[in-house]
Amino acid sequence: MNGVLASPAYRFVVASFLWSFGGNLVYFFLNFHLEALGYSRQAIGYAQALLLFTGVVFALPLAYLIPRLGYLKSLYGAFALAVGSGLLLGLGLWVFPSLAAYGLAGALLQGASAPLMARLVPPERRVALFSLQAALTTASGFFSTLLAGFLSDALGARWVLLFALPFFLLALPLVLGLPEGEGKAPRLQGRFALWLRLLLPQVVIGLGAGLVIPFLNLYLKEKFGLSYGNTGLVFALSSLATGGAMLLQPLLVRRVGKLGAIVLVQVLSLPFLALLAWAPWLPVVTFALLVRGALMNAAGPVYAALVMDYLPEAERPGFFLVEGGLWSLLFALGSALSGRVQEALGLAAFHYLFGATLALYALGIALWPWAFGRLRAAYGEHPS
Repeated sequence: MNGVLASPAYRFVVASFLWSFGGNLVYFFLNFHLEALGYSRQAIGYAQALLLFTGVVFALPLAYLIPRLGYLKSLYGAFALAVGSGLLLGLGLWVFPSLAAYGLAGALLQGASAPLMARLVPPERRVALFSLQAALTTASGFFSTLLAGFLSDALGARWVLLFALPFFLLALPLVLGLPEGEGKAPRLQGRFALWLRLLLPQVVIGLGAGLVIPFLNLYLKEKFGLSYGNTGLVFALSSLATGGAMLLQPLLVRRVGKLGAIVLVQVLSLPFLALLAWAPWLPVVTFALLVRGALMNAAGPVYAALVMDYLPEAERPGFFLVEGGLWSLLFALGSALSGRVQEALGLAAFHYLFGATLALYALGIALWPWAFGRLRAAYGEHPS
C-alpha cells in the first residue's frame, strides 16, 4: 500500500475514491434528506436543478481561474466548500445556498481533476488510469449507498448527509504535495465550434438523464414499496456493476477503439433502460438497473481520454468545465421539468419521462460517430 501511495497518480486515485464515497452518499440520499426536511417533490426538483445550475454559472469564470490558480489550489478550494456546505446542508441550515456552494465545489473538482490526472501519466496510460479512477469512484457508491440506506433506517434520512464529511476530510492529505499544474489562462476564441462538436452528444444525453436519473431512488421506492435500506442496496449494487464495467473498458478500447467502445456500450444499454421503465417485476427491474448503469456510465472515462487527443493542456480545464456546465444545465432543466410532471401525475409520470429519456439517449448515441468522425477528417489523424 505504501508503494501505491508513493505514486502521485495512485494517491490521486485513492483520494478520488474517498471523495466519491462522500459525494455518492450526498447524491443518492439528497432527495430523501430534503423530503425528511419537509420539501415538496417540486422543490426537490428545483434543488437538484440549483445544484447543477451552479456549474453552468461558474463554468467560464473557472475555465480562466483554474489554470492561473493551479490544479491543487483549486482542489483545496473544492474541499473547503464541500465540507462547509455539506455540514450546513446536513444540519438543514441555509439549504439552497448550501446546495449552490456544494455545486461550486463540484465545478472546481471537475475542472481540475482530469487535467491533473493527464499530467500524472503519459498519454498511452490515460485510458487505463482514467478507467481505474472511474471504476473505483463509481464502485465507492456500493459502500456509501449501502451504508447510507441502513443509516437512514436506523437514524432517519434527516441525518445521513453528515456522514459524508469524514470521507471528504480523509481525501485531503492524499492530494497534498502532488505535482502542480498552472499557467496562463487559455485563449478560447475560435475554439467553441470544435468544443461544441465534442460536447453535443454528451449534453443531449444529459438532458435525457435529467428527466429520470435523479429520481430513480424515489421511483423504485414508490413503485415497489422498498425500505430505505433495500433501496440503498439496489443502488449500491448498481455502482459496483458500473465500476466493474469501467475496468473492462481498456480491453474493449484495444479491440474497437475509443469511439467504438463509447458507442457500443451505450447502444447496449438502451434495452435495459426500457426494462427498467416498464417491467413490472422487481428482480427484472433490479437487473436492468444494474446493467443499464454499468453500460451507459462505462463510457465516461473513455470519453475523457478521447477528448485529450484533440485538446492542448491549456484548454482542458475550460473544456471539462464547459462540458460539465452544459451537461448540468440540460440535466437541471430535465430535473426541474420532471419534478413538475411528477407533481402533476404522480408515479404515472414516469411512463412519459422514461420514454423521453430513451429517445434522447438514442439521439445522443447516434451523434457520436458524426461528431468525432468529422473531427478525425479535419485533423488528418485517427485517434484510437
